Amino acid sequence: MVSTERYEAMDLKRIVIKPKLPKVIWDFFMITLGAALMALSYDLFLVPHKIAPGGAAGVATILHFLFKLPVGVVIFAVNIPLFVWGLKEFGRKFGFRTIYAVFMTAFLTDFLQAQFRFQAATGNTILAALYGAVLLGIGLGLAFRHQATTGGSDIVAQIIAKYTNATPGIGIMLVDFVIIALAGLSFGKVDLALYGFITLYVSSRILDVILEGWSYNKAAYIISDNWELIRGEVVLGLDRGGTMWAGKGFYKGAEKTILFCVVSRRELAQLREAVKLLDPKAFMVVTDAKEVLGQGFKPWSKVTSS
Repeated sequence: MVSTERYEAMDLKRIVIKPKLPKVIWDFFMITLGAALMALSYDLFLVPHKIAPGGAAGVATILHFLFKLPVGVVIFAVNIPLFVWGLKEFGRKFGFRTIYAVFMTAFLTDFLQAQFRFQAATGNTILAALYGAVLLGIGLGLAFRHQATTGGSDIVAQIIAKYTNATPGIGIMLVDFVIIALAGLSFGKVDLALYGFITLYVSSRILDVILEGWSYNKAAYIISDNWELIRGEVVLGLDRGGTMWAGKGFYKGAEKTILFCVVSRRELAQLREAVKLLDPKAFMVVTDAKEVLGQGFKPWSKVTSS
């Protein structure tokens, strides 16, 4: 279903695409699956070894061992004032999906533990940190991929960013660092804080993989007086297309032709060598292209609505 919003002051139109019911059901199923994986991460690996992964779960781990409080209950309780704060600062930005994701994670963490009386899946703390991080990262990735967040440090970080020059990413790092360090102090073991940092890093990388995929292609911007030769190498040598547009140099305002193309990591070495041989004075910028859709890369027919 598609509706159109019109902003008369700027004469702009925005098309709002409303997801169909099967897509909404699928999204909530995947969010639930993500919540279950996060719950298993806490029950089987992280909590039994006193590893705080940051965020509300990190606070819950500390309070669980200090005051015997259920982990899931604390996760939800910590998020309630954060939701209120977030709604006050950002309005409806924090929607129902996030509330659902937090509730299901909290509920399943305590429910599964009560039903199955889980013990630590491994006695090795390093393995617990790594495997717990993998499950946690996959669970977070599924929630994020289907338009939910997990509250906690995400909300605090965005509020910090609103009132300071810090980015949300820096804010999350600061909040999680404080929580993990506090866990090490509370349990009297520096090693536990170090394990927590390992879990935080690995889960973040897994989250990136879920959201962006394993394989990064490369986007190249090339400025060269021999642009025609380089263009020929891209088209004929690499069998790739591209785009070119006109630009001007900063110093003398000289006309320049800018080439843009996307290649695989394997092809990048060939492109770099060709540019070096055809114009040693060329200027080339290479960046990661984490998702490339269209001819020669991932076909649109294989793009899912998730």
